[in-house]
Amino acid sequence: MPDVKPPSTGTHSVVDLHGARRARRLDLYRNRLNQRQQDTRANLVTLYEGGTLFTPDGTQQGRSLLKALQLLQRAGTRLEELSGDGLLPAPSASERIDALYDEVDGLFTKCDRLTGRGTASVARLPRG
Repeated sequence: MPDVKPPSTGTHSVVDLHGARRARRLDLYRNRLNQRQQDTRANLVTLYEGGTLFTPDGTQQGRSLLKALQLLQRAGTRLEELSGDGLLPAPSASERIDALYDEVDGLFTKCDRLTGRGTASVARLPRG
């Protein structure tokens, strides 16, 4: 029996792998941003509800968490710039794209330092 091939529809398409990688990277960074924002807000709620926000240590931790949220807002702005969703069109030069991702990485690092990500939880602060 001869091989029968389906009729060609003429809809051959080319997949833009570079564009797909850029979109995937942006999604990963957005997920990281959302997770850090949720964690930071949850830590603030823990400080407030536990009453430790009004102790000297709790106040200092609260200020650090608020500063971390500001840094995360800045990171969100940079991710909007990368996606072209903001006021500016998405950058096309790879140097500018890499510079923006480097800036976001730096903001994440500062945020992690302020929030104590990977260290003791704010739930362990003494109540005052």
